Amino acid sequence: MAGQVGQSLKIALGEDKVAYVVRYKPSHTKAPPDEGHSDCLLQTGAPVGYFGTGAVGDGVVFTYSRFLSNRPQYVNYDDAKSKSCVSTILVSSCGKTAAKAFRDAWIAMRAKTDGFTIVGNNCSTHASRACRAAGLIRADGIDGLDTPDNLYKQIVKDSVFPWESLSGYLVIVPDATRSSTSDEMMKDFGAYMELTTSPVSGGAGKAGGSSSY
Repeated sequence: MAGQVGQSLKIALGEDKVAYVVRYKPSHTKAPPDEGHSDCLLQTGAPVGYFGTGAVGDGVVFTYSRFLSNRPQYVNYDDAKSKSCVSTILVSSCGKTAAKAFRDAWIAMRAKTDGFTIVGNNCSTHASRACRAAGLIRADGIDGLDTPDNLYKQIVKDSVFPWESLSGYLVIVPDATRSSTSDEMMKDFGAYMELTTSPVSGGAGKAGGSSSY
């Protein structure tokens, strides 16, 4: 999925790939200001993420419609540009079984939420559970504090799958030609990005890929 800065490209997901997303992370090696936020893309391109009602409160899993109404800068190009919301995504070529486990973990979290705390039970905590279910990380939990960038680093460090890191303005668009279900975790979406840095690749079988910070 090679590309150049300023280029807009379609993110190739499919049945055997998923992605972890860190909002406001400017590049593969740079951390987001104020910790950022964790989201994920399922193999269908569907966006998912965990949000709280406050520093301590209820938790809820967002799918596309809630992103569009509550965090439009996470799925819409004009809003992302106006709010300078650069996202860095880590696309893992994990295989069909792992991609299904990743989605199933999010379905389970949507069915039974467990509240929200800003430390220890936040957006990255929940994303890590899906990553663990898919084998993107080797153990439960996140090394150090539960932050979006710490989980990003852990996926890179632990990965047994090839990955590619892309940074830029992320756009998610429903694919009405392929989706017949009302469940947004099962719907097909197109994921696109206008690149703001050059892609980086690594993981299993990717000689020359960078995992340094």
